[in-house]
Amino acid sequence: MYQKYVDSIVESCKKDNSYVVMLKWDAIDEVHEKLSKNGKLIQKIGNMVEKFQFENNRVSFYRTGKLMLVGVENIEQFLAQILE
Repeated sequence: MYQKYVDSIVESCKKDNSYVVMLKWDAIDEVHEKLSKNGKLIQKIGNMVEKFQFENNRVSFYRTGKLMLVGVENIEQFLAQILE
């Protein structure tokens, strides 16, 4: 299901289980809506970046179509959960 929104996933070289997810261009607004509905907004930086909390995981949403996920054990399961 999440493949509908995701263009690519790159694992970060950090040890904190972080990933960079590039979104499909036509799905950016829909993903933002889902994150806003399912997560808790913890920080907003201008009109470009919003940080959301999902239990023990953090998601930074960039208006350019990028997500930064931190603390994720299973990337596919987590994306399916937050983008349902």
